Amino acid sequence: MNELYINEGRAITEMDFINALQSVGIKKGDTIFVHSDIRVFGKIVIANKKTFLRSLVNALQDSIGNEGTVVMPTFSYSFCKNKEYDKLETHSTVGVLTDFFRTEEGVRRSSHPIFSVAARGKNADDFMRISKDSFGKGTVFETLRRLNGKIVFLGADFSACTFIHHIEQMHGVAYRFIKVFEGLVVDGKSKYRDSYTFFVRPLDGTAENDFSVIEQHLKSSGLLSDVAVGRGHIMSVSAKQLYNMGMKMLDTDPHCFIKDSAVRE
Repeated sequence: MNELYINEGRAITEMDFINALQSVGIKKGDTIFVHSDIRVFGKIVIANKKTFLRSLVNALQDSIGNEGTVVMPTFSYSFCKNKEYDKLETHSTVGVLTDFFRTEEGVRRSSHPIFSVAARGKNADDFMRISKDSFGKGTVFETLRRLNGKIVFLGADFSACTFIHHIEQMHGVAYRFIKVFEGLVVDGKSKYRDSYTFFVRPLDGTAENDFSVIEQHLKSSGLLSDVAVGRGHIMSVSAKQLYNMGMKMLDTDPHCFIKDSAVRE
């Protein structure tokens, strides 16, 4: 197995990542949605960038086997700034690993111009058949929940958990609102104008998200598994269990996912 990082004189290998993923409950046949920050684990020791990134993808793939599905966010927000979305060419803005993964053999990318995902595996087709909404019904987030998928944080903080916006929209929180974005979508030889909805927050600072409370509830309930790898962490949570807890928390406090602000006064 390739040595990927060095931390405090100890090598961190691909097998260390496989073992860590297993220890947070990832198993053969799982569908995993991976948020990543690959800078945090230690000093990278592989000079070849593609070899390094492919080793991390291989660790994810090995942990779920041939019957599993790897899904990564390949979100890009340029569509919201009147730029076209090209499914093949538009780069992911949520991490170098996600941008690498979208170009790998056998990986497909969805056509949503804001919240696209790249997927490979048994359930990849399900993540391609999505609505024109971002977080609500028929989106990749509802699909992840329906398939009993797991959200994996590969070095990323829990604050990266976009799935919580799905919970917010399904619950109907008052501090976000639907906004329509229209623009050009390029899908191979096809180019067309289309519109998509996005459950946005106001930009006046009154609805800044804070997921620390639900993160602590998940950990104390044993629902968010966490293991250290070098200087970083790998975490995992069931999308269904996260959804159920989040909906109950919003029932109790409709502003539990945002920081103290004028909205809460």
